[in-house]
Amino acid sequence: MKKLLLIAAVCSGFAAKAQIPQPDPDTTTRHFLVVASIKNLQEISAGEQAFKKAKRAEIKAFGQMMVKDHGAAEKQLLQLAEKRNIALPAAAIGGIKADPLLGNAPDFDSAYVHAMSAGHQNTVQVFQNYATTGKDPAVKAWAQQMLPNLKMHLEHIKALEK
Repeated sequence: MKKLLLIAAVCSGFAAKAQIPQPDPDTTTRHFLVVASIKNLQEISAGEQAFKKAKRAEIKAFGQMMVKDHGAAEKQLLQLAEKRNIALPAAAIGGIKADPLLGNAPDFDSAYVHAMSAGHQNTVQVFQNYATTGKDPAVKAWAQQMLPNLKMHLEHIKALEK
């Protein structure tokens, strides 16, 4: 019985760790831009949902900020990719939608805040990783430029989470 409990505890620890989004260690420029683009588009889509579905005014305002800030970041990213002659796959530059479970959550505000908190934590890690170990100087500079705003988003959503 003790062995069974030990195995269950170890397995549940692995399952819990697997559910936490980990930053991708791949520091190739194309990979970073693909990941950053997908993150931008997810934030924009979820922000649009928040503006429409959130009950709390501060959640709606945060959603609007996500649409504005990540929309601007996406435009910069696409221009940077074009200047660097980096072709991004269609899946990374369009058609990204927010998690459908988010839109159907019984308490949208709480689900949105939780998703944004986890998402921005991961995004900050991805950008920090490329900003320190990235290979392309122009893309690395852009990642460094984006970090203060991403960190501000994380602080803002953490405050809303409380």
